[in-house]
Amino acid sequence: MKSLLDLLGMLAFQTRALRAQAERHALVSGAICFVVGFLAFAIVRSAVYATLPDFVGPSEPLDSFFHLNLIQSLLFVFLVYVPSVIVLSNAISGNGLGFAVSRQEYRAHGSVLSPLWGMLFLIDAPLQYYVPQFLVLGSGFFGITIGMLVLLLLLVIYTIWAIKQLNYLSAAQAIAVFALSWFTLPVYYLLTSFFLALPFFILIPLLYLGFQWVRSHFASHANERDFQQQLHALTSNPQDSDAQYQLGLIHLRRRNLDVARRYFENALKIDPSDPEYHYCLGRANELAGDWAKALEQYEETYSLNPEYGMGDIFREVGKGYLQTGNVEKGAEFLRYFLNKRSSDPEGRYWLAVALLKSGDMDQMRVQLNTILDQARSNPRFFRKENREWIYRARNLIRDSRFGADKT
Repeated sequence: MKSLLDLLGMLAFQTRALRAQAERHALVSGAICFVVGFLAFAIVRSAVYATLPDFVGPSEPLDSFFHLNLIQSLLFVFLVYVPSVIVLSNAISGNGLGFAVSRQEYRAHGSVLSPLWGMLFLIDAPLQYYVPQFLVLGSGFFGITIGMLVLLLLLVIYTIWAIKQLNYLSAAQAIAVFALSWFTLPVYYLLTSFFLALPFFILIPLLYLGFQWVRSHFASHANERDFQQQLHALTSNPQDSDAQYQLGLIHLRRRNLDVARRYFENALKIDPSDPEYHYCLGRANELAGDWAKALEQYEETYSLNPEYGMGDIFREVGKGYLQTGNVEKGAEFLRYFLNKRSSDPEGRYWLAVALLKSGDMDQMRVQLNTILDQARSNPRFFRKENREWIYRARNLIRDSRFGADKT
């Protein structure tokens, strides 16, 4: 149910929903959504134009199935297009042109793009049915159905938006990635042109791999359910704070924030002296947008262990003060943190925000430019891990310049 709400949220261009869907790494359910939407659109389209000679397909069931190009589309999306988008995004964002794609990147992109496209196919299928007319362009040189035209426009708009949000790119960079990704279309043409000519036994290992993938996916979910059941059993002991904490972590990863907070609060009632419990409750409150409560928990963490998270707690406390209106004290904590961890782009970004709020535009730009300089001089993995803060720094510099030009 949560996943469906996030899919609907993506259709409303909600970044929060996109991020939640990406963190699920739900490749199998994403592929199923793509298949359902693709088949619905293809079947409706075939039914609408069955009487036209140019649209009459094979009559045999197996031939008709292959004529839909479903298998070719799945192979193209997951083996060609998704990796290409990741590689191009890394290159355009300044991470260098490398052909290595991390598992996390792949799962995040596949979990977002495939169900998003499936939903767009489902939305457009009724339009294809009720508005089957053609638009003829260029004095009869080119014709396209209204439904297909709308589908293409939706695919372009939503894909660019998803690429932008997934990779923390600017709008121009996302458009460039999308435009360059079109160079993969010849691969799709080859798949649709020669796939049927391949011996059928080539499909057997592909089907076997798909079966193993589905089985491992459901096995992992079954193991997680068993783990949760065991933890629930442990919580029957009212003194088992760790069981409450572990359940909170599970729900925090799934962005079930209200449930996560409840479990962390239960853990703290049992053991209020554990800084980890306070920090995780603060993190859940931060993600929920409740900065006052987040700061309260971060301060508790700091009082119990000032070096928590190798000193990261100074950044969290400073960020909390900044978000609750105490800019001066927030900047103080952030400066202290950066004295120890000068290469941390998140802390430096929030210090830049504090300087912006205090009106020190010159020092704000110094901090933001330092982030970009460090990104250029550090290894590629540093840029990938901190892309969000590099992206935010570039945007804040651009916004500050735009504001200065307006004044």
